[in-house]
Amino acid sequence: MINAFKIIWEQIIYFPLIIRMVKYGDQSTYQNFFLGQAWKIFNPILQVSVYFVIFGFGLGQSRTVHSNPAEYLSWMLLGMAIWRFMNEAIMGGSQSIKHQIGMVSKMKFPLSILPAISIASAIWTFLALFILGTATMLSGGIGVSQEWPWAIYYLFATIAFSYSFSLFNSTIVILIPDYISILRVVMMMTMWIGGVIIKIGTFNNVIGDILRLLPFNYVVDGIRDAWLRSDTQFEATFLPATLIFWSLTIIFLLVGSFLHNKFKKSFIEYL
Repeated sequence: MINAFKIIWEQIIYFPLIIRMVKYGDQSTYQNFFLGQAWKIFNPILQVSVYFVIFGFGLGQSRTVHSNPAEYLSWMLLGMAIWRFMNEAIMGGSQSIKHQIGMVSKMKFPLSILPAISIASAIWTFLALFILGTATMLSGGIGVSQEWPWAIYYLFATIAFSYSFSLFNSTIVILIPDYISILRVVMMMTMWIGGVIIKIGTFNNVIGDILRLLPFNYVVDGIRDAWLRSDTQFEATFLPATLIFWSLTIIFLLVGSFLHNKFKKSFIEYL
């Protein structure tokens, strides 16, 4: 417990440094691209466009999920905003210590902020898709839900889970190198079982009931429920899903903090 509080305190103390490192990292990553950092926005939009054509028109999800393509597009954009953010944050955060441990030894700051830097860097993807989803809603005559303040809660919940899971993974990735391949497959699966593109509510069976309780589905459907329109199926499972979500977040944080503090002095030996 003390380790967890210490790591949370480090995120608060070094928050200005986290922001500066995000700016530096973005500039160095995209400096050789003609469009520069605009690729952080164009890349997810291009991906969503392909999925919208395939699933919205080809497989008829726009008719299954909502009454018109514009409503389905905004529904998918909001879900994709959260999923892309979590995917980039978790995959980047899980490998952050392994890839940047040399930089830490030179600059003298806590290893625990490296996952936070990856999470902060991924926020641009969320903002781009979220703003585009909102614009699609408004242009289609769909107003923002009166429950919109809850969207702030779901974004905070997403950040909290992403950091806890990334901190846990960042040590496991160093101890067991093959783990990153398993994590990559799992994260890819969450796009399909997390209700990002296909509405889980159409699965009226035990499988659907289980999927609706998953952490990824909790934040994906949660932000839609808060921003787009109320989802009775989501609201029916809100309490158990909330308990599961925050229980997992706390467990990952506690175990991740313990592992991080136990092995951080010997990370270089494993690498």
